[in-house]
Amino acid sequence: MSASAGSTTAVPVVKQRRMSSSSQAAQRRMSIGSQSPEGRRMSTASRRMSIGSYTLPVPAPALPDSLNNILVTRRFKPEHIPDLSGRTALVTGGTSGIGYFDALELALANAKVIIVSTTASWHGKQTEVDINAALKECESTGSVIWHAIDMSNLKAVDGLAQKIVREEQRLDILICNAGIGQSPFVMTNDGLERHFEVNNLAHYVFALRLLPLMQRTAAFSVAGSVRIVMQSSELHRSAPASTKFASKEEINTQLDETQLYARTKLGLIYLTRELANRKLATYPPGTVPVLAIAVHPGRVDSEIKKTPDTGPIAKIKQFFSRSSQITDEEGAESCLWAATCTDINRDNWKDYQGKYFSEAYGKPGGESPLAKDQTVANNFWELCASCVKEKLGEELR
Repeated sequence: MSASAGSTTAVPVVKQRRMSSSSQAAQRRMSIGSQSPEGRRMSTASRRMSIGSYTLPVPAPALPDSLNNILVTRRFKPEHIPDLSGRTALVTGGTSGIGYFDALELALANAKVIIVSTTASWHGKQTEVDINAALKECESTGSVIWHAIDMSNLKAVDGLAQKIVREEQRLDILICNAGIGQSPFVMTNDGLERHFEVNNLAHYVFALRLLPLMQRTAAFSVAGSVRIVMQSSELHRSAPASTKFASKEEINTQLDETQLYARTKLGLIYLTRELANRKLATYPPGTVPVLAIAVHPGRVDSEIKKTPDTGPIAKIKQFFSRSSQITDEEGAESCLWAATCTDINRDNWKDYQGKYFSEAYGKPGGESPLAKDQTVANNFWELCASCVKEKLGEELR
């Protein structure tokens, strides 16, 4: 307690009540929510607001995406996302890390967002509740719904994918972000190496099961706006040079954690290209098919990469690597670019279809020689198809 000079009257110290994340969002977005769309775009870029620990920039003056690229940076910031009212997106791994910010930004742009994750039920449900509360108070018409799924159980993945096809009228965006990070070799109950089943095979099933719904959506949507985005990584270059994806035995051979993770990021580049070549190459004249694009998020200080230090050398490497890392919020930008950028359109979509980009507005074709190996890409697709048939009892290719 404290007292004024010459007085014995105590003044109680009042503890400030902490605001909820949704209340913070409502308070700090009030000025934006009350403005017209044009006014929101003209707000001062330096003003910022928070949703929990997330800091959201107020939109800068409106510029075409291409002009922003030239005059500012190669970054695709949240304020560049177009209005997504009436559109539906699905984000795997959307309750933490990069996936959380993918889901949040899409919902803030007024999309309905389906989040799929393997996180504990309380965490996933809390993410849904928190984001929806913030969206309501920010006057966004977007929404979030969370589904729990064990992505190392292929039948569960398939069941959820088919449920979404039955229940949803449209699907405009699929972001395949969920993944096992750099962690030790583990076999799943399906008899497959965990990185491969979660990072690659589950997304193979999601993409192929959801593709018919996305193709129906593309038939009545803005040309080139329906997209599948694979969260790959420049770490695909660390995949073993011997990688062939030739058999289940090869996949189930123990490797170190970096090689296991890197091999699946290589697989996502193959999955993107093969979707484009095998499933999206035929389309009615005058139309644009669903687009499939793979991206690298940058050196992200994400929970997916947090593994215990194993010695003094590892600690030194971690210290220096963190100096060049970016936040999950920034890491989401390349994925959001690929999913929503209006510079990708009817006129130039072939420049992006099936391609891998190491940054927003980057140039395609910079992946490793192994990633360009068509024989290995074919092997990858056939191995996925074979494993799916074995586990689900039906062809899915």
